[in-house]
Amino acid sequence: MMKKLFSIFALIGVVAVHAQQLPNAHFEDWPRTYNGDLQPAAWNGSNVSQVGLKFTFLYQKPGRSGYCMYIADRTVGALGITEVGPGYVTLGQPWQYLKGLSVKSATAGTEGGIAWKHRPDTMSVWIKRTGDHTAEEDFHLLYYAWTGTAKSSQYKNKATKCTSTERINEESDVRSATDGNECGIDQPATQIAEGWYRARAKYNNWVQIKVPILYMNDAKPTMCNVIFSAGNYPAFRANYGLYAGNALWIDDVELIYSSRIDKLTIDGVAWEDFNPDTNAVQTYRIGKKDTRTSFAFAGFRGIGSLTNIKNQTASFGGRKLDNQEMVVVPGVVNGKPWTITVTAEDGSSTHTYKIKIVR
Repeated sequence: MMKKLFSIFALIGVVAVHAQQLPNAHFEDWPRTYNGDLQPAAWNGSNVSQVGLKFTFLYQKPGRSGYCMYIADRTVGALGITEVGPGYVTLGQPWQYLKGLSVKSATAGTEGGIAWKHRPDTMSVWIKRTGDHTAEEDFHLLYYAWTGTAKSSQYKNKATKCTSTERINEESDVRSATDGNECGIDQPATQIAEGWYRARAKYNNWVQIKVPILYMNDAKPTMCNVIFSAGNYPAFRANYGLYAGNALWIDDVELIYSSRIDKLTIDGVAWEDFNPDTNAVQTYRIGKKDTRTSFAFAGFRGIGSLTNIKNQTASFGGRKLDNQEMVVVPGVVNGKPWTITVTAEDGSSTHTYKIKIVR
């Protein structure tokens, strides 16, 4: 009942911060069916229709309260030709392509996402992870945002070669740094952010996973997508290590907007001793002969790196906060501290830093 009230308040705008959340994030709205099985609003499963047969990967299950999404790897096929496919759900559109009757030419992925202009700092997801082979296969929790339009015409197939099929804003074309299309990208987009969590673990009870979102630049997105996968996807089009029955239960997704900053620069130089978690006055020292009386401050978010499954590391700097997120009130050298007030993008919190500059 509480989740239903939460969704209603978000819909009518009583609580303003909900406007910057993902659609149907508590999975209480199930207006559609696929092959007779209920499907959630706004989300699409990796369900398969082939040679007149339908295979469902996404189901409604009892959640932490109300309903949740349940996805599982399963075997699909016909006429004696079968394969295990990854169970996943996305705000974009799953696709599959087979050239002729050759399984070796089979390829698949995710196109598109939703219109989006926000910059969250963390994605919180409640999950259960079940199955007999959970220690042998990664599950994935993925958020990414971008601007522009990516296009390509070839994608890695079961034979680890390339199958020709044209796609727009395909996941591996947008995520060129971390899950790039190994067959080449015809027209790249500008990826802005990514949060990617994957693990081999079993959770019979609900557990909350918080996925940090890292920023690659200061741009504002126009699109985002989310993928929750029970199997080895997305992972460089991994077509190995899929186990039928490995399942992921997903509930209560929340985007968290922080009023903390990871790095502070003063006159363009990073302050190594800056503490992002304190409310106390911090002291920044300049030389006795330094005649400056004004200082330029810049706050950054998302300092960190992502390591992909090929043991390569993609390192990203943070994004610079804009004037709507960070307000500086000047102080006096050897006197009143400078105050820096940071406001979370959704207005849910503020944090004030006090910097005393002494000569």
